[in-house]
Amino acid sequence: MTKICIGCGSSEVQEKLDLGIQPTSNLYPLNDTEKCPEHLLQLGYCDSCGLPQLLNPMPFADVRSRYEWLTYNEPEGHLDDLVDSLCASFQNTSSVKVAGITYKDDTTLARLLTKGVSSTYKLDQKKDLGIDDPLASLETIQSVLTVTKAVKISSRIGLSDVVLVRHILEHAHDPRELLKACLALCKPGGLVVFEVPDCRKVLDGQDHCFLWEEHISYFTPVTLKNFFNSSGFTDIQIKVYPYPMEDSLIALVRNVVSDVAEPRVSLLEEQARINAFADSFAIKKRRVRSYLEGLKKSGKRIALFGAGHLAAKYVNFYDLAPLLIGVIDDNPNKRGRFMPGSGLPIIGSTSLEAGEVDLCLLTLNPESEMKVRTARKHYLETGGRFFSIFSASASSLEKEMPND
Repeated sequence: MTKICIGCGSSEVQEKLDLGIQPTSNLYPLNDTEKCPEHLLQLGYCDSCGLPQLLNPMPFADVRSRYEWLTYNEPEGHLDDLVDSLCASFQNTSSVKVAGITYKDDTTLARLLTKGVSSTYKLDQKKDLGIDDPLASLETIQSVLTVTKAVKISSRIGLSDVVLVRHILEHAHDPRELLKACLALCKPGGLVVFEVPDCRKVLDGQDHCFLWEEHISYFTPVTLKNFFNSSGFTDIQIKVYPYPMEDSLIALVRNVVSDVAEPRVSLLEEQARINAFADSFAIKKRRVRSYLEGLKKSGKRIALFGAGHLAAKYVNFYDLAPLLIGVIDDNPNKRGRFMPGSGLPIIGSTSLEAGEVDLCLLTLNPESEMKVRTARKHYLETGGRFFSIFSASASSLEKEMPND
């Protein structure tokens, strides 16, 4: 049975991976019996445009955060280069007006002001979007920023030369509506700058834990360009900024609709990528469980480090809770709580120094991983071991596990 593609509108979306009923990843119960909102998590793939996407995503109200202390950070090392290239495209930056959609655009707007941009504006969640909940974030913004609302906003603040849309398109349940709304804030011929994670490394590395209820679409350079082409936009510049885990994928879209259709590109690589990713799930689950089961039977005590959504999905997808003693995290707001779904306790890193953990699986980016290794030198010197759950890491557990 096929479904409608949220990227191109075709009825050629096939289910590729069914992960079953999964809890939201951003709720940390105070006891191991408290239930989290749950929803069926399924990954589909569009044979027409190549876009991997969640089927029937969890309602955004269930995804909304319950805690003011829960934040997400994106890599920003590429923003200086991006801002320089944007400014170079204008003869006189002092006459340029730039709008940002969310708080994710704050640091880009600040950089543009230092380059002489005359005017910047970020949408106000309450005044512009009518969002009263202080904990509402991207999951809510994507649902309320409609074309009608964008037209009202632009009639009050004026149209912008550049509209920044950083890390929200992948959250959109209806990305085509979000695209139209962002264009309604932009002058004809102006630029709308979208940034999303480039999911090629995640898909190629078979890192299934990157699938979660808050990311609806999983773009690559090909599928991101296809997305804009399917809405009639052909003046698109794609930039890829490399990072160890996920590259940052930028699309600079000129607000000019074209009547000339782009030639259809081959989707063979995209099809092979998603098929390999889906087919590898059962194999990787079996390998990880078998390896950790063997360690536990030999008396080894195993924990995860980092109580974020990636850790939650890794444990829940591969059914690892019975094999772990807990998840280490020194965030005082998380410590003493329990992981969503698995009910694993969140414990402090003192457990490492106390000799309570023999193997610790890191769910951190490379920079944070190095900091942990440096700070926990004594743990390593006394026989403890760190491995990363991610395929891209130099210390990936993949390199330690035997092949089937």
